[in-house]
This record gives sequence, structure tokens and C-alpha cells, in this order.
Amino acid sequence: MTFPQQLKYALASQSVAVDRTPEQPLSLEMNQMIEELQDWAGTGNPGVAVSYFFRQYALFVSAQFDLITRHNAYFACTWQELKFERVHNYGFNLLQTHVESRTFTQFQSHERFAAMHFVLIEQTENLIQEFRKQVKISPITLWENVLGSLLWFYANLERSNPRRAAEDIEWLLDPANWQPAKTSYLHKLLGDASLSRAVSGPLRKTCCLYKELPGFATCTFCPNPN
Repeated sequence: MTFPQQLKYALASQSVAVDRTPEQPLSLEMNQMIEELQDWAGTGNPGVAVSYFFRQYALFVSAQFDLITRHNAYFACTWQELKFERVHNYGFNLLQTHVESRTFTQFQSHERFAAMHFVLIEQTENLIQEFRKQVKISPITLWENVLGSLLWFYANLERSNPRRAAEDIEWLLDPANWQPAKTSYLHKLLGDASLSRAVSGPLRKTCCLYKELPGFATCTFCPNPN
């Protein structure tokens, strides 16, 4: 389908750029990308740099779920088709995800879970595993980085559309829906907690490692604040 141009502005607020050439792109070669991430994030630890990447990438994943929820559409591309740009905003070195409008795909409402599965596996789990071939870091840490943002999305959705939020969360909590991933990482993170509980205090099991970066302090959701 034709990409609605008005969505560009909403996506830009979520650090997603459509049909734009990155001015300071990260390398597409994984080892080189990790080195560039270390330099951009200001860390000598590659694991910290990769964790930083997924805190930023979480915005793209949440944007995808927003498109799925509000527009019955999403960018149906693999992670290899994405590009990442170094941007300096709000006084910090951040990242922006670039995507092409040709991959914008609409679906029937009954196909939404297939779209959600695509984002979870093709765009997130597979990318996590690609990084983990080069860097020793727990997938739980990286998934918690992504899912923390997604929980905020659903906590807000619950206020306006509680039924939809409940249906999606129920699906996301079922490990069978995450195959070929070995588990539901949302179930590991959320368990039986409510969405309001998830966004009001510490819930995650691992530290996102942002406190290891210059200019960042320990966040209020850290399980290891000391």
C-alpha cells in the first residue's frame, strides 16, 4: 500500500525516519558496527554498547506495535533492511532507525498476531542473536531493554482500549507465540504483574547498563542500583 506521508511526523517523534538517507550511518558490518557503537556511546565495553543499542532500538519496536494497533499496518522488513544513524538530541548521543516506505504493509485485523510475531522474531530476536555472535551479553538484558518501552506503550493503550491491551498482552505472555524463540521474554519480565505495576517501579531482572555510560545515572527501574 502507499505509505501515508502524515505518519512520517509521528514516527520521527519515535526516532524512526522514513525514506531518508542517514547522514552519520552505522556500518552494516556487525563487528564494525559494534566498534562504532562503543565510540558513539562512550564505552570501552562492547556489551554495554550493545545494550545501549537496544535501548534505542526499542523505540522502533514500540513504533511498530503502535502502527499495528492504530493502522493495521507495519514495516514488513527484516532487520538487515534497516539502517541506523547516529544523532545528537537533547544533549545526548542517540540513535535513529531508518526504514523504507516500500516495506509498509497493511493487513486484515485477524492477521495482527502474525505481524506482532514478525516484529518480535524477524526484527528483534534475530537481531539480538546476531549481536550475541560477537558479544557476550544476556538476551534477557536486551529483551528487557526492548520490552520496557513496549510495556509503556501498552500501559497507555490500556487507558483508552483496555480490551485490546489485554488481548495483546495475553498473546505476548504465551511462550508458544514466541517460537522459534525458546520462551516468552515478556512472561519472564512481567509475570503476573499488572501493566500499571510494570511502569511504576522496578520490575526488570537485569540492569540495562546505561549507568555505565558517561552522562547517565542509575535509573529508577534498576534492579541493581548500587
